[in-house]
Amino acid sequence: CRRWADRRKYTKARKTLQYPTLPEGTKLITIPAQPANTGEENAGGGKTTKRDWVMNMNGRSYLSVFHEYVRRALQKQPVYEFKQLENASTPYQATVFIGGMQYGVGHGSSKRQAKSAAARNSIHILIPEMKDELDEHAPNNAPNDANEPDFTFFDYVGIEDPRITEFCAATCEPSPHAILRTCLLRNFGAGDRHIHTEMKKLEYQKIELTMKVGKHTATVISKNKKMAKQRASQSILQALHPHVRSWGSLLRLYGSRSVKSCKEKKLEEQQITLLQDKARHNEPNYAVLDKLRNEMRKLRERDEAVVPIGTLLVHEDLPTHSGSNLNNVDL
Repeated sequence: CRRWADRRKYTKARKTLQYPTLPEGTKLITIPAQPANTGEENAGGGKTTKRDWVMNMNGRSYLSVFHEYVRRALQKQPVYEFKQLENASTPYQATVFIGGMQYGVGHGSSKRQAKSAAARNSIHILIPEMKDELDEHAPNNAPNDANEPDFTFFDYVGIEDPRITEFCAATCEPSPHAILRTCLLRNFGAGDRHIHTEMKKLEYQKIELTMKVGKHTATVISKNKKMAKQRASQSILQALHPHVRSWGSLLRLYGSRSVKSCKEKKLEEQQITLLQDKARHNEPNYAVLDKLRNEMRKLRERDEAVVPIGTLLVHEDLPTHSGSNLNNVDL
């Protein structure tokens, strides 16, 4: 018996050595995969085939984690758009686009830092539940936004949750329809023009509202028009952002903190008014002229972004008559 026990112990130790082992200091996190669509669930007999991704965070940066998640979980390719700002500390801005929709925006002293910051903000939008894990395992030189608003409560609320309108009113955040208008204005350059609604009265004092935005259509039945409008806007937002699962991510994208508030606009106007105090007697106000020059440069950059590619020039030697008659064609 002793010999057989020793032999089993030796065989077990031999098999253990054959298993691959991770090096020391390895830190693994599990990132949830996107839920499967209804068609995929029905095809698999009601069972989802997607599993959570296990990722090694040892020495990984936000950029590498973001690219691996988008490539493996979303099966997409992120596109970066860079812009140079008139800011001495952070002159570069990077914006991430996934599937034609804008996600994270980052700033930095170089394009590399701006790209990394944009990837970090995109991770917080796509997988907000991994924010603490990523910040814990991130390098020490990673940026940390102390003024970032806390949307932890909304991270556990789905985009199509019927209570969102009440939650937004209680927390002074924009309504779902206002979020939809901001989304269309930022991504497609049009707000209410792309929103088409049709209302139909049903029995028992109910309303059926159909909202159409591009190729996306949402039909909602509610007790009043206001609530149906908000619920339909939530459905359209979910269709426009299939990779986003929580309302907190949409607030990070299009919430009140993502646009300039009235207070910030008033501060800018006050700064312009203070420039008048720098004027001297019988001399031009160079501070106001510099401010005017910067604003005119911004307008020129905006106009150059929409300048047509070229002008179609028609040569006079082109035939103006029909070519069906071969006698009119020079062979």
